[in-house]
Amino acid sequence: MKKNIPVIILLLLAIILFLGNNEQRQKKADFLSKTIYLPFINSINIIKENIKIKQKNKKLELDLAVQTITINNLENKLQKIENININFEIDKTEFILADVIGLSGNYKERNFVVNKGKKHDIKVGLPVISTDGIFGKIISVSNNFSVIMPFDHTNFKLGVMTRNTKLQGLLEADIYGNCYMSMVKIGSEISLGDTIVTSHISTIFPKNYPIGVVSQISEAPDKVHINAKISPFTDPSSLDQVIILFYEKDKSYETELENNS
Repeated sequence: MKKNIPVIILLLLAIILFLGNNEQRQKKADFLSKTIYLPFINSINIIKENIKIKQKNKKLELDLAVQTITINNLENKLQKIENININFEIDKTEFILADVIGLSGNYKERNFVVNKGKKHDIKVGLPVISTDGIFGKIISVSNNFSVIMPFDHTNFKLGVMTRNTKLQGLLEADIYGNCYMSMVKIGSEISLGDTIVTSHISTIFPKNYPIGVVSQISEAPDKVHINAKISPFTDPSSLDQVIILFYEKDKSYETELENNS
């Protein structure tokens, strides 16, 4: 019986509300809403307000997430800008930044894949640098991506020279990634600590781009030349971003010489 008391009370209140004319019913409803029903109405209002607050919190959380992503993107862009503080002179050569996104090639012959391609005007043969020195050259291009052969690849060859004496040589690498300046005659003026840069006869890079320093000198197997081991300024495997130069050497002299031969 006690369980039915609330139901009976509600039925009585409903009957009271429906008795009388419209004006009387309105007055009774106003009275009940301010007295007996007030706690229930307040509870409903609180629930509605809580729902609104939760919805507002969700919107604020979404806005915060968007702002967090925006800030993160801006920080990444700022980091990229800071990373292009190139530590050597590149004249007025135009360039584009590229992110290293993968590797291509067999073990010990790995090339690097970057997120710039034909639609960014990238071509095969363009030189690639880091902020500290040379990195490699473009060897393959698709619409959105390119493949770079690093300077410590066994198939990479480059004309180089000593910065001070302009002694010419050839940059080569072994299967372990060790780099050497070869084709240097015994007795040539070269010493430990000499800085090696790109040569003016290089077909890939402009001259005077830094490569590394001489760390060891040994006699070549032919007994006629010496090999100068180089400690590079750049470690290709440690970079996540590179700089592609829009540089192509003027080779018009080759055509002219061929025509005059």
